[in-house]
Amino acid sequence: MRDKKDMSEMTDSEISFRKFLKNLGVTTHKELENLINKKIEDGELSENSSLNITAQIKIEELGFNHTITSTLLLPKKND
Repeated sequence: MRDKKDMSEMTDSEISFRKFLKNLGVTTHKELENLINKKIEDGELSENSSLNITAQIKIEELGFNHTITSTLLLPKKND
């Protein structure tokens, strides 16, 4: 298992990857959480249910296309 690198030990390339992935995760989480909470408040989604989700990342210049599918559990009351 690799030890976590300190930011000062990382190359500019590694830092840019980490920043992208962190930004992707944080912003997507915030957007989904806000939208799901609004849909629950509006009665369009039920608490304690689930949603199927597909996420796709494309990098045209590399011919890269990566898809991830999962199920999100929606919050219960007081979550």
